Amino acid sequence: MKIAIIAAMTEELAPFRKHYASEQIWQKGKTSIEKVNEQLYLVASGIGKANASATAAWLNEKIKPDLIINTGTTGSFSSELALGSVICSQEFVYSDVDATGFDYAFGQVPQMPARYFVASSYLKLVEKISQEKRLNVAFGTIVTADSFMSDIEAVEKIKKRFPTALGSDMESCAIAQVAAFYNIPVLNIRGVSDYVGQNAPDTFDATVDLASNQAFEVVRAVVDVVLGK
Repeated sequence: MKIAIIAAMTEELAPFRKHYASEQIWQKGKTSIEKVNEQLYLVASGIGKANASATAAWLNEKIKPDLIINTGTTGSFSSELALGSVICSQEFVYSDVDATGFDYAFGQVPQMPARYFVASSYLKLVEKISQEKRLNVAFGTIVTADSFMSDIEAVEKIKKRFPTALGSDMESCAIAQVAAFYNIPVLNIRGVSDYVGQNAPDTFDATVDLASNQAFEVVRAVVDVVLGK
């Protein structure tokens, strides 16, 4: 069993690098692959869909993981989720793709699925672990866009189109799309770093470490169970 943990930013990967001793084995552009052991890899992707897509392709070609866990931070659409809360995606969808003129669903890349769903077995596993470890994890949709959610008008449009969305990130659906070509399951476990809207950048800067560490605690628990530790 091989698990690859992907995060976009140095701050998001920092708790994993602190906990796991790793050695860089490959690097290109913003992508860095670090080996912890034969079963576990830490991967820095860089920010955004293009970096995430390239990283997922290189990773699947070079490492061939059995499971990808995307982690880091998310801006939340729900004020009921406290900063530092953890969200586990049940599905992946783009919030900035529009080919509706050709009768595709909003968010659907032409000739690709409208959404990518997380395997129920892994969702049940995360739920079981979170209950046993008393970790606070919300389950729902995290949408993906090449925009940080600080524009109020854009945020309102996304809320209308995806009323059940709990969060937004800039990488996960791109990783899921590429991983689908390889039939590799993907989990997306992220900490709430801000609430989408005008003050999101300032809140993110103040909370990125808290959110990253909270996500790390859940991901570490999942990794330990999956790898039998």
